Amino acid sequence: NIFYWYVMAFYKRMDHIVVVNPTFIEKLVALGVKRDKITYIPNFVTKTQFHPLPLEQKQTLRQQFGIDQEAFVVLGVGQIQERKGIWDFIALARENPQWTFVWVGGFSFGSITAGYDELKKVLADPPANLKFPGIVDRAVINGYYNVADVFLLPSYSELFPMSALEAFSTGTPTVLRDLDLYRAIIDGYYLPAKDKADMQQELATLAIDSDLRQRLSEQALAASERYSADYVAGIWQKFYTEQAALGKR
Repeated sequence: NIFYWYVMAFYKRMDHIVVVNPTFIEKLVALGVKRDKITYIPNFVTKTQFHPLPLEQKQTLRQQFGIDQEAFVVLGVGQIQERKGIWDFIALARENPQWTFVWVGGFSFGSITAGYDELKKVLADPPANLKFPGIVDRAVINGYYNVADVFLLPSYSELFPMSALEAFSTGTPTVLRDLDLYRAIIDGYYLPAKDKADMQQELATLAIDSDLRQRLSEQALAASERYSADYVAGIWQKFYTEQAALGKR
């Protein structure tokens, strides 16, 4: 169609294309873009905004957020929409009243959001153990990552898992739906779950295994170094240097 040919003409006019996810490379090659014109450079998370907090501050934040100090807290972050797997998150909350679930985010697309009417009903009357604080400031969301015992993202599709990287930067153990996208970028740093039943099992294990939570926290912080501003800036510097050298030939 006309749109397809317009997009392809646009891509092919570029001297070089930088993608934020390596899984996009094969798709572009299949569309006719030369492989040597494509480079993968990831997004990054700023550690001045997302970082671990001291235990005392976490306790204070739990009090401010209305979360019991002894609660096992499962955090989700993102737009409230079906693509994010929000219904699995809600179902897990209903099936596990012994845990506290928090979803930070709102209806970025308003009433045109898929499932808007039904989701609004849940937000108006959520289970007692499920909190929806809405869209919050980035400084505040760092606090939510820190008070969580686990970050759970049940999303069915993502362009780049920024919220997972934010969780990594705070050292929060992470469970993600098992997607090719994540395996290509952050494999080994999180627990994969193919469906809600798997998510239930991983959460149940994490709720009682503090050693596993500690190991995942350490892995998350290690992963965050690969997606820090300084590290990614180094990748960009190398890329620009190489491109400048090619341009002089």
